[in-house]
Amino acid sequence: MQQPLADKRILMVEDTASVAALYKSYLNPLDIKVDVVTSGEDALALLPTMHQFSLILLDLRLPDISGFDVLSEIRQQQPDIPVVIMTAHGSIDAAVEAIRHGASDFLIKPCEADRLRITVNKALKSKVSQSPSVSNEEDGSYYGFIGSSLPMQAVYRVIESAAPSKATVFITGESGTGKEVCAEAIHSASTRANNSFVAINCAAIPKDLIESELFGHMKGAFTGAVSDREGAAELANGGTLFLDEICEMDLDLQSKLLRFIQTGTFQKVGSSKVKKVDVRFVCATNRDPWKEVMAGNFREDLYYRLHVIPLALPPLRERGQDAIDIAHSLLAIFSAEEGKNFSRFSHEVMQKMLSYDWPGNVRQLQNILRNVVVLHNGEQVTEEMLPPPLSSVFGAEIALEKESPEPLLSNFSLDDGDVAVATPPAKVMTKADIEPLWVTEKRAIEKAIDACDGNISQAAGLLEVSPSTIYRKLQSWQTSQN
Repeated sequence: MQQPLADKRILMVEDTASVAALYKSYLNPLDIKVDVVTSGEDALALLPTMHQFSLILLDLRLPDISGFDVLSEIRQQQPDIPVVIMTAHGSIDAAVEAIRHGASDFLIKPCEADRLRITVNKALKSKVSQSPSVSNEEDGSYYGFIGSSLPMQAVYRVIESAAPSKATVFITGESGTGKEVCAEAIHSASTRANNSFVAINCAAIPKDLIESELFGHMKGAFTGAVSDREGAAELANGGTLFLDEICEMDLDLQSKLLRFIQTGTFQKVGSSKVKKVDVRFVCATNRDPWKEVMAGNFREDLYYRLHVIPLALPPLRERGQDAIDIAHSLLAIFSAEEGKNFSRFSHEVMQKMLSYDWPGNVRQLQNILRNVVVLHNGEQVTEEMLPPPLSSVFGAEIALEKESPEPLLSNFSLDDGDVAVATPPAKVMTKADIEPLWVTEKRAIEKAIDACDGNISQAAGLLEVSPSTIYRKLQSWQTSQN
């Protein structure tokens, strides 16, 4: 028979007395008995009788030994007791490592009361032997993310821990890893979910317009300002403001952003009136923000103001089976959009997806699958349908001459036991052999179209250019000939 919640007993391993007292008070409404120890050694001394605890809340930073060492010992001797890691030094690496050591959940300090209670309730109902579920839906998705790999489970836990807070989350990761999806997930999991999520790409907006985009402007503030306009700060009031590619922001505007973050107040361009809003900040970059500080491209005070909860998104190559799960989802979406019948991948295609390095991450996978669906038909994606760089045939190879000179035989002396070796004739390029670049380009395009039986879209895919580029060049060559 399951133990009633009121009879539950928790062990909290926390070296800061004030924090332990605060978290203990958070759990009072749950009517749970909480025992507190202040060191790793004290926790390990309780191992023989630890079966009396229903849950252990374990700080990673302890004064004597590492919380990871304590976790490992608990897992070896008391594998059925769930352990929730608590740390003020939350990062993707710490989360992954904690899960690998057998933690059932992960909390970032400072932790709000509701988040602690929710996590404790969830942990008390789960078993350590089961893989912890972090999905919102049965299909394994999580607020727009797809995948249940270990690195992504850690990401989900950081999102869950950070979402209820107003603390700024600083997302880092390679291009295409889903930083905006992550920002939207934080917003959706927060108490601000019913209010606006507003995103600004600091790299896509011209330097002289980004202040207006961020704070808005008054009519006549500059040429083209024909009416008053609300900026992202005002539109995000009560919600979340996502600053993508934050390291691309101009240094002058960074100082105004710092003031806005500190005070919650701003002025529209061309206005002297001060406005105040309630905004939760999430920012992202594909660069190393600290290196940008060292290079003088990013203000150090702004860095410390924004870099409260760091969250590093793993590249697709480190997510294992997630690549296949994402590919299946994208294939279904693109097939429906294009009216195609694709529903599965061949074994060879899946192996290529798992072994490929994915430098462009999920965005590159999207482009490749879109290419396959648009240019081919069928129910199964086969290896021959894959465009470069996953296919073995590249656009440049299609453009090569099919004719090759007959090889010459050298070292032909069978009496001496030598082997006949075929060597092509060496050709040294001279100035007379050099062609204009457009001629070489024209030959490559024409041969690609011939190899694809006149299908310009397919030829463009193999040459890794857009079909409009080929049409434009063909038209220009035809015009020049006329």
